[in-house]
Amino acid sequence: MDRYFGCHVSSAGGLHKALENADILKVNAIQIHPSPPQIWTKPFKEDHEKEYLQRIKDSGVKKVFFHAIYLINLATPDKRKFHLSKMSLVYYLDLLARIKGDGVVVHVGSNRDQKTEEEGFERAAYGINWVLENSNPNSKLLLEVAAGSGAIIGDRMEELRTIYDMVEDKKRVGFALDTQHMWASGYDIKRDLEGVVKEIRKNFGLRKIGLVHLNDSKTEFNSKRDRHENLGQGTIGSAALKAFINHPALAKIPVVLETPGLKTIDGAKSEVSKLKRMISGK
Repeated sequence: MDRYFGCHVSSAGGLHKALENADILKVNAIQIHPSPPQIWTKPFKEDHEKEYLQRIKDSGVKKVFFHAIYLINLATPDKRKFHLSKMSLVYYLDLLARIKGDGVVVHVGSNRDQKTEEEGFERAAYGINWVLENSNPNSKLLLEVAAGSGAIIGDRMEELRTIYDMVEDKKRVGFALDTQHMWASGYDIKRDLEGVVKEIRKNFGLRKIGLVHLNDSKTEFNSKRDRHENLGQGTIGSAALKAFINHPALAKIPVVLETPGLKTIDGAKSEVSKLKRMISGK
């Protein structure tokens, strides 16, 4: 069985640079920020992907995911931020379709400014429906499980399922798992992997999982804090992470790293090497 694995890579200098970085690391799946993640997204020029489309023909990369910008909050009652959040996703989904990518991963947002959780969930579902109606239909949105600090949406799988149930075009929406986020939110992948897999099946269904972010954790179990650590150097540990990605129910899902070591090329090579050993069972 082919495994799709890799890491988040930089696309500084153009989308094609992400392919160059991926080929250096010898990975076949990547995640990128097509634009700065702390700035509201602007429309991409018509030829933005031209060199990328030329380079992908000779690249070993087979799966490409975008990670949406961090400013997005689809539950906010603020009209301006809500509009900018929706448009940022529209621009990403349209670009994804242009390169025939595999999904845009997004953190749904926060309920901190909503009177009730239900209002926030309904607002988020309305926003997702609007985004899907106004973006290229040949693109997919992946809602990511969150780490759970404050009023963040998605620390419980049931929350994302509630929003998903209100989505009209369900074939264009899936989910992204993150081992650190799940661990921090109280899903014990270390001591109760079967129980966690059962929760994934119940709330999402395995066919709806588009991507796994594989990260160790700087923080303890159920900490509610989003703090990634290099593989094997955190509180989850190599054995549990290895068991997670090789579980029969999850083994076909693409895996990408988001660990601190990816900030340097040598660090990235080390992290990818660990991932390869985990996948091979060594």
